[in-house]
Amino acid sequence: MLRVQSGTVVLESVAYGFFGRKNGKSAGHYASLNCSKFVGDDDALVFKNLEIVREEFQSRVLITLNQIHSNLCITVDQQTKPHIKADAMVTRIPNVAIGILTADCAPILFLDGKKQIIGAAHAGWRGAVSGIIEATVQKMVELGADPENVVAVIGPCIQKESYEIDDAFKANFSEDNCFHSINHRTHFDLPKYCRNRLIKFGLAADNIDAIAIDTYADPENYFSYRFATKNTAGICGRNVSVICLK
Repeated sequence: MLRVQSGTVVLESVAYGFFGRKNGKSAGHYASLNCSKFVGDDDALVFKNLEIVREEFQSRVLITLNQIHSNLCITVDQQTKPHIKADAMVTRIPNVAIGILTADCAPILFLDGKKQIIGAAHAGWRGAVSGIIEATVQKMVELGADPENVVAVIGPCIQKESYEIDDAFKANFSEDNCFHSINHRTHFDLPKYCRNRLIKFGLAADNIDAIAIDTYADPENYFSYRFATKNTAGICGRNVSVICLK
């Protein structure tokens, strides 16, 4: 079973990690390791934050996306530039770090260790419903991966205890086992929903792990859009989750 804690962990020839909001250069509601240039922060400070993360991995480049809650996954090569509109990436190129930005949505990092292929996906509920998880695994398969050999880690995201929803939200889903009654209110289990879709697409259950950190419940250490909508008019930065072949 693949396991990881906050920060950077090296496993065999792969470095990967889930970063919170601290130890960066941004200020105000973006303090301090905001890694998105699409949320109103100073671009120069965002660049410095991304450099902090890139240097942590000692990678040649760190690729992030202009995420749009889609099912679009790209294959990263030596010519790929940052900020393409998509919500997932795969690559087999060493020393190229790929990073997913989140603030409650689920970051998912993937590895086929036998074929040395990695992936990273931004799985909010819209993207997950539309197939971003399956699109990421399929792109890995196109590079030579075998779903049975792929391991996945679902990173810090909003947990079911903080994810109260209404009937209109529930109507977007065809399964009920990801909904729970808490204090007579309906709540959604995003990590479980992502896990279910990974298993349905061929990943072994034992090859899927999840970091049980609730971004909404820990606003000091993680950016949370839902928390920000209630406290800072929705203004907040984005956490970054990164994987890189060494």
